[in-house]
Amino acid sequence: MTKRQSEILNFIQSRLFAGGYPPTFREIASHFNIRSVRTVSDHISALERKGYIKRDRGKKRSLRIIRGAETLIIGEISAGSPIVPIDPGDSVRFDKFIAADHLFLRVKGSSMVNDGIRNRDIVVVKPQKTVRNGDIAACLVEGEVLVKRFQKSHGEVTLLPANDNIEPLVIREDEGKKLEIIGKVIALFRSYE
Repeated sequence: MTKRQSEILNFIQSRLFAGGYPPTFREIASHFNIRSVRTVSDHISALERKGYIKRDRGKKRSLRIIRGAETLIIGEISAGSPIVPIDPGDSVRFDKFIAADHLFLRVKGSSMVNDGIRNRDIVVVKPQKTVRNGDIAACLVEGEVLVKRFQKSHGEVTLLPANDNIEPLVIREDEGKKLEIIGKVIALFRSYE
């Protein structure tokens, strides 16, 4: 993949993430100061041939990510004692976080801080009707959406916070409270700006 193709693929992914729909060819051309939409079309065709995207010809905004761009990991950084920067020769793919059916929810509150989930973070939820004990799940309880660690045992579900100042929420089957699993939290995005 050329550098420009990688940039275009990352741009398409970011637009899908931010707005839920892909950019038009004209928007891609404008973003990269490309004079001809034909040039954009050539890059898109190359990405399609290489298996990164799929499009429905003749339809606007029909680009879909099949296999996302890989971004090189340029080194390691210590969160403890200083280390010498090295190139691990590794990369990370973002397409597993940005599937068409994944949900992006902004966190409100501090009940999961000990699991590294903070107020204003964005959690990525893979929709599924069941989760395993210990999974961090997005749940709907009596019309309210919660993110908690899921635990089920002996006819009751406990939604566990990751904050010592907050009590777990226990839902017993015989009490009639309605609990619906929205899905499993698979990733988190945080902005420092």
